[in-house]
Amino acid sequence: MFEINEHDGNLLLKAINDGNAVLLLGAGASATSLNAQGQKVKLGKALAGELAGMAGLPYADEDLPDVIQAVRPRVSELQLHQLFRKEFTRIVPAAEFRELFQYSWRRLYTWNIDDAIENIQSSAQSRRYYNGLIDRVAVDEGIEYLHVIHLHGEASKPEHGFIFGPSEYNRRLNSDKHDWYRQAASDYAAYVPIFIGSTLKEPILSAELDRARPNTDSSLGTAFLITPDEFTALQKAAYQARNIVVVQGTLADFTDWLRGAISGGLSPLQISKKRNTFTETLASRITPTRAEISTANFIRVQTWQDAKSKAEELQGLKRQRAARAFLEGEPPSWQIAASDIPVWLTATGELYAALSSSIDAGDRIFLVYGQSGSGKTTALLQALLRYVQEHDGRGVYELKGEVRSLRASLELISRLHKDDHAIVYIGDAFIYGDALSEDALALPRGRITLITSARSHEWRHHIERRVGDFTTPFEFQRFVKKDHPPLIERLLEYVPSPSFLKMSPNERTQKLATSQEQLLIALKEATSSEKFTKVITDEYEHLPDNDTKALFLIVGLATISRTGISAGVARESYNRLRTELSFDGAMRQLEGIVSTNSTGRLVARHELYVRHILENVADFPAIIDAAVETLRTYTKYALPIVKNVDRLDGLLFKFILNHNFIGELARRRNEVEEALRVFQSFEIDFQLDGHFWLQYGQYLAMFGELEPALRALEKSIAAYPENIFAVHALADLQLRVAITRDTFDATTVALIGDAVETLEGLHAAQGIEADFYPIVTLADRHVSALIKHGQQKSALSAAQRYFRLIESMRRTDLQIDRARERLAHYITHGTWEKGQ
Repeated sequence: MFEINEHDGNLLLKAINDGNAVLLLGAGASATSLNAQGQKVKLGKALAGELAGMAGLPYADEDLPDVIQAVRPRVSELQLHQLFRKEFTRIVPAAEFRELFQYSWRRLYTWNIDDAIENIQSSAQSRRYYNGLIDRVAVDEGIEYLHVIHLHGEASKPEHGFIFGPSEYNRRLNSDKHDWYRQAASDYAAYVPIFIGSTLKEPILSAELDRARPNTDSSLGTAFLITPDEFTALQKAAYQARNIVVVQGTLADFTDWLRGAISGGLSPLQISKKRNTFTETLASRITPTRAEISTANFIRVQTWQDAKSKAEELQGLKRQRAARAFLEGEPPSWQIAASDIPVWLTATGELYAALSSSIDAGDRIFLVYGQSGSGKTTALLQALLRYVQEHDGRGVYELKGEVRSLRASLELISRLHKDDHAIVYIGDAFIYGDALSEDALALPRGRITLITSARSHEWRHHIERRVGDFTTPFEFQRFVKKDHPPLIERLLEYVPSPSFLKMSPNERTQKLATSQEQLLIALKEATSSEKFTKVITDEYEHLPDNDTKALFLIVGLATISRTGISAGVARESYNRLRTELSFDGAMRQLEGIVSTNSTGRLVARHELYVRHILENVADFPAIIDAAVETLRTYTKYALPIVKNVDRLDGLLFKFILNHNFIGELARRRNEVEEALRVFQSFEIDFQLDGHFWLQYGQYLAMFGELEPALRALEKSIAAYPENIFAVHALADLQLRVAITRDTFDATTVALIGDAVETLEGLHAAQGIEADFYPIVTLADRHVSALIKHGQQKSALSAAQRYFRLIESMRRTDLQIDRARERLAHYITHGTWEKGQ
């Protein structure tokens, strides 16, 4: 018996076929499995009766939690553990239970403590096991891997405890230490949960769902409850009110239904092939491993035909909305780029010529750089689409930002192009950090051309020194007079502005020409009677309530970091800040301001908008609240954070903690003490994370708190001794402290000596791609410290030594040039110029 109506059945089947179904197993799921003695696994009442007998108490059909509470004082912990091992280890899984694992699931949570799952020999997915009482949350690894979470503990690991009765529930609720339960609630909202053999009377899950759903009118999406139990009309109505579809049936009934709907099981490869044409192509040529399937899921094939087909779907009101959103700052997409909504600018034509030459030459990397809001990303997508349009049969491989390994992706693509050249678009170059240099060189030249972009300052100060030797750069310039007519045409067609419409053609041209800003701001100012900043300020201040503003700030921080934020993380952060409005309600209020980018993450229109709000408009404590609650979502992961979350989430974590970002914002708003909350809130949770202490120390040093900064940096190195950035920062700070000291005593000498030894060691070992220069720090701080304390002879000797070291370096930039000039002046004239 498994009766489900057509609509609900289709929804359930689609979730399973798409790999978006989450299993939550209660006691009933193990009902037909056998224990080591060949008997049915004792559940509920049967286990309660056994426990009552052990304690010498009469059993009158009481519930298991009540019995456990009563027998605890009478039965030793050892006796309980022995019983649990006897009843719940070496379980022989029933046939229907084994069959469940021939299908692929997003995640599996179980309230059972038995090892039935562990004893299943064959399954569609690789499994990873977590004890919900002790293990930190693990990032979703994709459909190839099934995370199995024992929420209430495991009989095979009694030393970690169990959750059975009210006391354990209450302890977990009161301590707020139930990270996997919180993740289960997040998965409930993000995917389609299927409860099997559960009564849904789980206090911790209920508490987390209530946190996510502030009132009965708020929905977390449809869930399914599969149970043989019969319910009254009132009970059914209660489930229906929670959007839970009750399907009467056993686990065996469910697997029978699955077998009829999806014969032969459902593998990760089957799901991946349906989602992704790249995986389908890959599987037609090779037999991919699980790791290769996982990598393939982050690769998309973009063709002119597909993009144009999607662009043609933009008709009528849908086209108007998409065009207006794009012209007001929403990130460009392949669909938009293939349409005639964006103007083909003069600079776009120049970009196309440079791009074509670079691809035809088989360059390793072609990088476009320019200012934020200049239109470079749109132009790059337009140019790529025109190139593949004019070269029939070619496509562009696009890597999603959260791709786990750039090198693995490039190697997989190259396997499909052994005899020809491939084009790979990777979006923002900054996302890949040092890996961009290493991985771009991993394949022979001419196999792949990487197409990427960067901000002007990122290219000049960071990326160029890593990849400049084998990259063809192109600077994307501002729009010119020739571009005015088509830009004005788009504004008239898509952006409602009575004042702009009433102008004469010459007045419109003059209005656009007078803006000295980048394209995005110029377009906004052209259609408004006010300056860009005033328009944005009014838009934020007219948001209906503080809840909506809180969600904007959460998404806004992620927008400035250029990573976006997953809806699940945004929801979790927001639910700790909101007072009344549900997450979905706040999202509705932000329609047109917050949207989903190409990777499915939330972004707030454009970085330029958000930066103005944060720097000048929003209440500063509200900004810090948004930062703190976003960071709090990371406390469920193992440390160090950046090694245990995906690439984009790791970048978001690092950005929010970045001392320059927080410090400059705090200085601008005169809120240095308030901004400290970002760090003070996590001194315990992140105490073993070296990056946290590094940023904390540098923030303190930024505002002259040198002694506390020293302690923070020492903790950073204790947590992560291999972090050369922390080692350099500590040495730099030691010299700063030495300079501020009044006497040249043993402490000052030790500070200088330790710092110099560290920095000279770093200089000797430093590679050419690093973003910092120990030799510059030595030239500045060490010489300054010696001069401050009257050690002129030592200062001159050090200056001469550092000058020789700088002269022997084969690379240079502004920092090195300034240090060289300053040292030369001191050596020649004997006067020490004040540092920059």
